[in-house]
Amino acid sequence: MFPQSVRFFAALIALSALLAAAPVQASPVLEVDGSRVTRADDPFVPGGLASDLGREPRTPRLTASGAGIVGKRGPKAVGASLRRARRKGAISRARLAAYRRIYSLARSRHRRLRGARRRELGSVIETVGSMALRRELTASRMPALFLILRRNAEFWPRSAFPANRGFVTFSGSELVFEYYRGSGLQLQPLLNFKKANLLHGACVKRTAPCEPDRLRRLLGEMVRTSASRGGFRAWEYYFEFGGGRPPWMSAMAQATGIQAFARASQLLRDEGLLRYAREGLPAFTTPAPTGILTRGPLGGTHYLQYSFAPRLYIINAFLQSVIGLYDYADITGDATARRLFERAEPEARGELLRNDTGDWSTYSFGGADSSREYHELLREFAASLCSRLRRDAYCDTARNFASYTTEPAKLILLGPDVATRGKPEAVRFSVSKLAAVQITIRRAGKVVFDRVATFRRGTGSFAFTPRANATFSVRLAAKELRTGDGLRTYDTGTIEAETP
Repeated sequence: MFPQSVRFFAALIALSALLAAAPVQASPVLEVDGSRVTRADDPFVPGGLASDLGREPRTPRLTASGAGIVGKRGPKAVGASLRRARRKGAISRARLAAYRRIYSLARSRHRRLRGARRRELGSVIETVGSMALRRELTASRMPALFLILRRNAEFWPRSAFPANRGFVTFSGSELVFEYYRGSGLQLQPLLNFKKANLLHGACVKRTAPCEPDRLRRLLGEMVRTSASRGGFRAWEYYFEFGGGRPPWMSAMAQATGIQAFARASQLLRDEGLLRYAREGLPAFTTPAPTGILTRGPLGGTHYLQYSFAPRLYIINAFLQSVIGLYDYADITGDATARRLFERAEPEARGELLRNDTGDWSTYSFGGADSSREYHELLREFAASLCSRLRRDAYCDTARNFASYTTEPAKLILLGPDVATRGKPEAVRFSVSKLAAVQITIRRAGKVVFDRVATFRRGTGSFAFTPRANATFSVRLAAKELRTGDGLRTYDTGTIEAETP
């Protein structure tokens, strides 16, 4: 059963100041309108990591001209793909002509460009050509791919140049493109579905002017740029990322899209929008790399951030996938979505607990520590599941993650109290979180030993050799390293050194 009183969970209300996520800030966007490019702040384009894919992509290996390895075979393969789609009746004669014009325009402008702009446009032309060579330039993918190609052909001859991971919009469209250095402007599904959720939130929470027409237009464009993949509707990515070759997909984007369609259908009173969400659900029952289903590290069902990486278990993405399915089922009563949620939730809960190191979080199962930003994002998702499910695992973990960013390291000097003159002694201590620990030892007020080193949570020591029979004062200082706030703690003691 899905609890109906979840949002009123009393314990969560009591902890709201601790668990509340920071508001999404307006993001700077380059707006293209004809020949003009202006900079603006868009309150509906999420900043930070709210729509981020994860680690930096691997830059495609291009030649100096941006032509890559496809070369002359690319145009022939693209032409063959277009003719094949037309023969099958999958595209109209008018659409065939439009795609040919876009491809010709992109190649023409690529020849006239120089430097980085030439390389960026060339990388997109390369992607279209390489997909055509692999017979992956299917009719259902053509709307998205040729739109991406068209926008890059329009943008790169201009004077403005976005920052890496910068956002670009075009007049007459709600879609947001993101610039990935080496891959040009890309249509990023997660970013656009997050935008849809912000547009919805403005109407429901009154955090900004309610603009339902923009929400409807954005989701309509997302429908038109979806693709048929393995028999289901998918929102794919068409650039190389982390070694993954396009086209690939992400459970986080797919689930956020399903969530966005459900919320919009409720707000706009348009049940027709739910069709597109339902058509995307089989992605969660289709094994990777076609779908995003895999077996998790604890043996349960896991939904992947990257369909091409079936053994990379990124916890923040998994939790958001589970949240998206829960919300869709909660709004619509859809039994399939409910089963998909219930299959994965125990695995998500178990993985979350394993990603809690006791003083921080890890980015992926068995992986490196989260950055401060990803730690905060994971805390936000744990808090969201706490509010929905009222389960201690999520509520306690969200509270723990918050405390890790606000509490200084606990530091305790363990000894020894007595040492032998001329013999090395381990001055031991315990520290509760990753910290730079400094030890300062004085004799009669004069510093005789001073060292600094980094220690993880647990016990550590410094080797000290007393050179006289005396009482040495010991001062330990710990500065935690993850939050950047410079939280410090201290402990002191003495060592009595004697002749053996």
